Amino acid sequence: MRHIKISSAAALVQRGPATRALRAASKEKMNQRTLEVWTVSLTTGLKWMAGLFLLCALFVCTRAAQAQVTIAQLSDTHLGEQHSPHAADNLRRAVDMINSRHPDAVILSGDIGENPAEWDKAKSILKKLKAPIYYAPGNHDVHSHDVDRYRSAFGKDYYRFQVKNVTFLVIDSELLGNYDNFEARPLPPLPPETQQEGDRMLAWLKNQGSDRDGDGDEDHDRDHHGRGIIIGIQHIPVFRDGNFPPDSKPYWVINDPYRSREMDILHKLGVKHMLVGHWHNGRVFQQDGITWHVGDATSWLPWGGELGFAMQTISRDGDVRTEFVPLGTQP
Repeated sequence: MRHIKISSAAALVQRGPATRALRAASKEKMNQRTLEVWTVSLTTGLKWMAGLFLLCALFVCTRAAQAQVTIAQLSDTHLGEQHSPHAADNLRRAVDMINSRHPDAVILSGDIGENPAEWDKAKSILKKLKAPIYYAPGNHDVHSHDVDRYRSAFGKDYYRFQVKNVTFLVIDSELLGNYDNFEARPLPPLPPETQQEGDRMLAWLKNQGSDRDGDGDEDHDRDHHGRGIIIGIQHIPVFRDGNFPPDSKPYWVINDPYRSREMDILHKLGVKHMLVGHWHNGRVFQQDGITWHVGDATSWLPWGGELGFAMQTISRDGDVRTEFVPLGTQP
């Protein structure tokens, strides 16, 4: 038997190239695996970050939809009225002041002007508002027999609109009584055709609780009672604020039988706040489960006070905070 002796050095020399190749292949395979793991980790991380970003964006959008709503309330602008020779200039000043506050929307709660020509002048001034404006008619705009004239100039006299999570119902209070004669005691009845208009409006108002008449968006959020946040807008208040106005004429408020019919519907709708005008005197008071926010006038002051407008801040749960902003001008 022959024995072949191979020195260790020779063996190392013979094994060296193969070992180095094996180690290189192993290292390359390890680097490839590391790259694959890093790529998978990066992809997973990017997907996670994208998901987190979308979640945050959804949260921000939801919070924006639920954010408080700010409404600037103009009222009783009365362009063309003999008691308010500076009504147009005062309205221009109000527009500038409102624009500086950046509200979500503007409402004008009635008595816009004394005739169609003055309405056009008012609308030309109000076009400079940066926020959308919504009109409600007053008793100087709509009388017992001429609602069609108002509709031809402004569109619907009762309707709904949505701002973020709040539904607003605009009501034509001049279809709830005959306010043509300031001195009347009691108020005379409405003409039959206007009574029919009022009945149709109250039927429409009653239907707003179902939110299914197609005249507005769906409610996005709910108040703390689980109902959609609904706020009413009309010119003439339903109640007096104690002894105000200091004049007992029925001209200043909605009278029965319309008062009872309207209040019954407002309660069923869950309305807790009404934005109104007519008194030319900014006030906030509670009556029959509703808080009444009476807007300042920009025109003239039969009961004293200051010319101005109101800023209505509506919280996510439907509470309303009123700030009266004086114009610093004279009638």
